[in-house]
Amino acid sequence: MMKSYEWMLARRYLKSRRDERFVSLIGWSSAVGVAIGVAALIIVMSVMYGFDAELKNKILGFSSHVDIQGSDETLGDWQGWLETAEHIDGVAKAAPYMTAQVLANHGRYSTGAILKGVDVNREKNIANHVISGRFVSDSKTSPYEVVIGKDLAHKLRVTVGSSLRLISPAGGISPAGMAPRMRAFRVVGIFDSGFYEYDVGLIIAPLLGVQRLNRTGDRVSGIELHLYDRDQAGVVAARARMQLPADAWVTDWMHRHRSFFQALKMERLVMGIILSLIVIVAVFNMVSSLVMVVMERRKEIAILKTVGATHASVMRIFLMMGTLLCGLGTLLGASFGLLLAWKLDALLSWFEQVTGITILSGDVYFIEHVPSVIDPVSVTWIVVISLLMGVLATFYPAWRAANVPPADALRYE
Repeated sequence: MMKSYEWMLARRYLKSRRDERFVSLIGWSSAVGVAIGVAALIIVMSVMYGFDAELKNKILGFSSHVDIQGSDETLGDWQGWLETAEHIDGVAKAAPYMTAQVLANHGRYSTGAILKGVDVNREKNIANHVISGRFVSDSKTSPYEVVIGKDLAHKLRVTVGSSLRLISPAGGISPAGMAPRMRAFRVVGIFDSGFYEYDVGLIIAPLLGVQRLNRTGDRVSGIELHLYDRDQAGVVAARARMQLPADAWVTDWMHRHRSFFQALKMERLVMGIILSLIVIVAVFNMVSSLVMVVMERRKEIAILKTVGATHASVMRIFLMMGTLLCGLGTLLGASFGLLLAWKLDALLSWFEQVTGITILSGDVYFIEHVPSVIDPVSVTWIVVISLLMGVLATFYPAWRAANVPPADALRYE
């Protein structure tokens, strides 16, 4: 049971006397080191979780959770598959799509892109990303409309209302031999997905327009499934394989992007281990400072034991000292880390505006800002482990203090 004099002595020993300021400085610097380590861990883990969540939102904003394709490049009898897919548990929406690689040309500017044909009535979420103009219509008489990414529009010098020539490598037969198919599409909108790869390389058009360009008739590339819970993609994909014909090829986003997100997870783990070394170094400094305190206070410890202080009482005094140092450092580090992680994006945006330095480039890191998501579980683990490390590291100096022999310490006093 903690006694009042133990608390008083623990606080007093943390204060420096004139001839012990160096020892006290080491002790308090170790608390600062713990604070820096905890803050760095919280900030870096928040950024890593932010990247993970942001990239999932960006990638899946224009991509399906589960993708169904046939045994051939295109799927002919897809209406029955679509009806079956819509009734699978967990599926919020199912829609056919058609994709093709095209060469986009406007004036003297050309670039390769992915042309994706969508069912306009089933893909309303894409319309929410249109920042200029409107989304494509479902007109049967004039399906040659497209919306393109903002970076692709800038690359081709295209604005709303421009005519964009799309050339498909799936050529047709002409009197001169094989020739690529081409068609002029009118740009009716420009979208901003927030994901550079989509903004610079994706063109959205009505499904009928893409089918006519590639002359595939009523065939589609596959069926996209959007789920209520994207984390259940693996379960829903397994259900789809059971309910669809045997030649159906079903993949989910976890399988398609497994390597990418596994790399992010591994990077988060490695960064956590590396930054934990800051806390470990600070804890070792704390151990050395407490050992020095024990050496400086040998006479006082001997007097305490002479007047009746028990072995456990002396240990509690030094355990309390280590707990105070580690607890204060952890509290300050967690507070500062949470505050900085909460406002990190705004602070970095202000820094970019003031200095003109770009922190993240979209063509390199896929996104153009530093996301930060505070994970309560990670923060709790960081705080708990930091406190445990500090308390466990204090046992050795506390044990040394408790084993100071009073007779030897007071022999020449």
